[in-house]
Amino acid sequence: MSRFEANFVVKNEATLIQRVTSVMAIADELKNKDMIHDEKYAEIKAEGTNQGKMRKLFEALHSGGDRVKNDFYYALKHHEPFLFKDLGGRVTTENTCEVDSSEQNLQESMR
Repeated sequence: MSRFEANFVVKNEATLIQRVTSVMAIADELKNKDMIHDEKYAEIKAEGTNQGKMRKLFEALHSGGDRVKNDFYYALKHHEPFLFKDLGGRVTTENTCEVDSSEQNLQESMR
């Protein structure tokens, strides 16, 4: 597990809150992996807008640490591939993530 994924999530928090549309699909995936608790899941589900849902989801991400952020990163890649790519991720034909120059710059700045 790399710190890169968690840093990517933190760095892009504001954009993710505004642009993620598959919030419940991502929340479902994290809940099924026991990454978020039932109470927080209910709070996410009760929110009326995707932005509100993402704010609640980020509360869980921040309290869950890097492991939860890493799982969110890969759920985002799966459920929001175009947004993921737009933020600097690159999905190859083998469905693996490669690091482009903007991600490399982020990694180098974290060292």
